[in-house]
Amino acid sequence: MTRKVTGLITSLTLWDVVAMNIVAVTGLRWISRSARLGAPSVTLWILACLVFFVPLAAVLAELSSRHPEQGGIYAWARRAFGPFHGFVCGWCMWVNNLFYFPSLLLFAGANMLVPLGAEGAAIADSRWYSVTFVLGFLWLTTFLNILGFSAGKWIQHLGSVATWIPAVLLIAAGAIAFATFGSATSFAPSELIPRDNFMVTMSLWSSVCFAFSGFEISSMVGQEVYDPRRTIPRSIVLSGIAITAIYILSSASVLIAVPSSELAERSGIADAVELVFSRLGLAGFGAFIGLLLFVGSIGGTSSWIAGAARVPFAAGVDAAMPSVFAKLHPKYRTPHVALIVQAIATTVLFLASVFLSIGGGKTTIQEAYDIMVNLTILIYFLPYLYLFAAFIRLRSLDKSMPADDNTIVLPGGSLGMWMIAGCGLLATVISMGLVFVPPTGAENVLNYEVNLIGQAAVLIAIGMGFYLTARRRV
Repeated sequence: MTRKVTGLITSLTLWDVVAMNIVAVTGLRWISRSARLGAPSVTLWILACLVFFVPLAAVLAELSSRHPEQGGIYAWARRAFGPFHGFVCGWCMWVNNLFYFPSLLLFAGANMLVPLGAEGAAIADSRWYSVTFVLGFLWLTTFLNILGFSAGKWIQHLGSVATWIPAVLLIAAGAIAFATFGSATSFAPSELIPRDNFMVTMSLWSSVCFAFSGFEISSMVGQEVYDPRRTIPRSIVLSGIAITAIYILSSASVLIAVPSSELAERSGIADAVELVFSRLGLAGFGAFIGLLLFVGSIGGTSSWIAGAARVPFAAGVDAAMPSVFAKLHPKYRTPHVALIVQAIATTVLFLASVFLSIGGGKTTIQEAYDIMVNLTILIYFLPYLYLFAAFIRLRSLDKSMPADDNTIVLPGGSLGMWMIAGCGLLATVISMGLVFVPPTGAENVLNYEVNLIGQAAVLIAIGMGFYLTARRRV
């Protein structure tokens, strides 16, 4: 059983939770990443929605209505399989952020330079620019979060606004391009099926599924939500519809405006908007979008830095990690040790991804970006294996619990349970396996694979060391 956290303030309404889900889950960079495939990317979005998001939303809805406790997936894994598996689940949910932060900041750094055109693109591929930008903003946002939300929340508010405007303009640009110039990409049924480089095409399935992840964030703060057993499931449905529409419409809009062969992954959205509006005699919109994406990414980084640090802090309180992680700053009352250790670990892993070379040659910035994105996906999806397995386990354990009007029970009985959980498990396992397919243009496949496997193994081993050390002291 996961203990109930006391002293928390209940303040989140349905629309607060819907907004939280949309901001936390929506990532415009996944649109430009998937659009490299051309028309088949739309097929992947629809497929990921049906076989990954729908089972994920269904399982989260039922478990949230049955067990609206603080911690979400971590709490359910602990309840279903015990403290050790709960720790593994929580550890993976934290350490994936150590790769997520720099990959998001690399995206921000590339978009900040969009106003400079080709010269900016060349600078964005510079190793020293990327290292300076990523580490500078990593430590700046960490410092602001040590000062507390009063110092850092303005960045997050700006980031939220800066995420919505590009999505709206991107969809508008696609509509204008289609009405004025026609589509730059054919969406004929035969073009929607991946044919060339099938494995490379399917390797991006992991990124598309990952784009739908994060809905569990509302269940992690269940004790701070009004009537969580009703509110959280409803919020997942409402926000899921909005996010699915954003992804599919935005992906189609990019491909309508720009041929996939001309897209740059880290600045493709700004490129698409600029091309459309410049044809209409309104040049400069791409630069504006690039700056908004920069601001939105910095805001997202700050938000996740603050949230992720609460995981080792809580683990320190529970004696699942060394007690030093549970320390609060004497003045600002923030988990400063957890924040600092998190920033140090992120710095080390980022530098290893950029400068560590295996088998000759140097890692390019794009390769480092691909490695960190795929490490994020690989480690983050491990808790999803626990989620679907815990759903099956808790169904059995909960048979003695009487259901009430607020309890959601998915239809189909045992057969429906196995079909939903099995579909989600299969999609997750396939996504994890496909991250090992080297991305198109990888110059050093051995370097890519060793970085991916080695860094993931080391981080999980470190987590096991923390857990065993902490348990010996209890």
